[in-house]
Amino acid sequence: MSNDFLNNLANQANSQLDANEQHTSPFARQKQASKPIQVRESYYREIKKIAFLNDQKMVDVIDEMLKYAIESGNFTDDE
Repeated sequence: MSNDFLNNLANQANSQLDANEQHTSPFARQKQASKPIQVRESYYREIKKIAFLNDQKMVDVIDEMLKYAIESGNFTDDE
């Protein structure tokens, strides 16, 4: 039974697909490495709540917050 038509077809399809691209969507965002950071417990709960209410990942919410803060100009080296 291991040499049936569907098994042969699956083996052929897997050999034609690149192992890294087999499970990735062309529409998925490009993966970026992330690093752990420390956040105060009160902020953590608030970020988690915002992520839940907006159906987002916490890392995406924090990313948006950091981008907004950096682009605000309050954290420049010019001071």
